[in-house]
Amino acid sequence: MATSSEAAAIRSRRLHTVKNVEENVKAARQRALEHQKLIEKLAKPLNSVSEKLARLDRDRDSVAVQRDRRIESLQSGLEKKIEKLKADTAAKIERAKKDTETKLAELHNSQRESEDALLLEYAQAIVQFSFDGSNADLATVLGVSQKEAKELIASSVAELEKAGITDSRPTDTTTAANSSAPAAEQPAPATEDKDVAPPATVDAPALASA
Repeated sequence: MATSSEAAAIRSRRLHTVKNVEENVKAARQRALEHQKLIEKLAKPLNSVSEKLARLDRDRDSVAVQRDRRIESLQSGLEKKIEKLKADTAAKIERAKKDTETKLAELHNSQRESEDALLLEYAQAIVQFSFDGSNADLATVLGVSQKEAKELIASSVAELEKAGITDSRPTDTTTAANSSAPAAEQPAPATEDKDVAPPATVDAPALASA
């Protein structure tokens, strides 16, 4: 009879049967499943953290996409507003130019009419002055030479004639009053056409009172 050690040696040399193989496969599969479960159990916290990180990434990407779309929308709206503002501003500028041109034209016409009336009034004043004052008197008042004063009187008379205005001399009473003035205050006819100062006896207060 074989001893126990011999029996063990015989068993170790014996060929595996189909049943033994299936049992071994099942055992290996069971161990693999258990090991898989262990791995899944160990990996569960990692998967949870990974999912949270992935969610953060998705949220960040979503916010970034929304930001980009918002910025793009704002930029598009801004460009449209700028274009509209440019168009409105250009239209306002054109209206302002036209309004200003119209006002300037009206002002120019009004000022020209006023200027023409004032020039005729000035010419009348020059001619009226010449009735009782000499060239020297007018030269003193205006601060010009007697020659220029004489030319101014002549041009004023011509302007009035051109406008159809005839200035009459002062009334006889005024003429008589002026003729009663001292002879020393009347300028000498020989000096009226020369660029000389008025007679020394005629001063500014006397001219102002005249």
